[in-house]
Amino acid sequence: MYIDTHVHLRDFEERHKETIKHGLEVAYDSGVDAVFDMPNTKPLVITEEVALSRIRAAREARMSDVFYGLYMGVTNDPEQLKRAVDAYRRIPQIVGLKMFTAHSVGDLSVIWSESQVTVYRILVKEGYDGVLALHCEDHKDFQPDIWDPKDPQSHCYTRPEITEITSVENQIHLAHGLGFAGKLHIAHISSPKAVDVVEVAKTEGVDVSCGICPHHFIYDWNQMNKENGILWKMNPPLRSPESRSKLFQQLKDGKIDWIETDHAPHALHEKLDEPYMSGIPGLAWWPLFEKYLLMNDFTNTEIEKLTFTNAAKRFGLEGEIQRSRREIRDRRGDYPFDPYKRIAKELGWPN
Repeated sequence: MYIDTHVHLRDFEERHKETIKHGLEVAYDSGVDAVFDMPNTKPLVITEEVALSRIRAAREARMSDVFYGLYMGVTNDPEQLKRAVDAYRRIPQIVGLKMFTAHSVGDLSVIWSESQVTVYRILVKEGYDGVLALHCEDHKDFQPDIWDPKDPQSHCYTRPEITEITSVENQIHLAHGLGFAGKLHIAHISSPKAVDVVEVAKTEGVDVSCGICPHHFIYDWNQMNKENGILWKMNPPLRSPESRSKLFQQLKDGKIDWIETDHAPHALHEKLDEPYMSGIPGLAWWPLFEKYLLMNDFTNTEIEKLTFTNAAKRFGLEGEIQRSRREIRDRRGDYPFDPYKRIAKELGWPN
């Protein structure tokens, strides 16, 4: 049983990359029981209307054995934030909010500290207590002039570790200082020092978690020196061999809360040529990730926590983990998350 809290299933204006239906089919075939979709889509998931259109697409895929959740995107517009919080409270498939603190893929980011302060203040005022997932990079430390597509590894230097470390520190400081009552989650953490920042914050009473992608603990930036190394371009980028090794040890030591793939498919020509898109698929390989952990002496209990239990608790799904994998897999017509019944009835959708 796996929960992937970080996927980009594309669809709509990006159907050439992947559809929600295809992503759910891949999840099902890979033994994934829940996926949480990111909001930097086309169109952006910053309104209830778009959120419901994606939920409906998931329902029409007839893949009810896989729970489809999604995040509402965060902007610095107070009215948009208020409506997003309201939608989160009413629609069970909306699992949290997502803020990008730097430009990545798509047109959804809140990069200026003044705007980030506005976000936290509005969320505090609205009493938001759910998960706020964060893409943490500080654009002030970017070095775009270094980027050369003929040298794919150069991308790793354009967005160095300090960008993530600084951003994680800033977000924890803002959230704690402004009295944010929700749950911070640092997505796709890739720097050992950033993990240390999160660990210290936890000891100081900050409600914060962090997730790691398999590509960041299995591979390092030397992967980009191989043939078609440009395919390994992603944000945050692959790190040095030393950082990869430290991250893997931190994962083993329980300092990272769970694994998430950041599944991000693109058309091949978008990766190999302009605009050299960032992101790689990951959803299909969950069983291999589990095997990799077993081969590296992780216990079954540790793997269960990293691939399901910790995320289930964080998102309020802990009641479901009492069911065994076999029980969930055998109950095709009565999936315990009951992902669409309530909202479909409220909106008058046909069965």
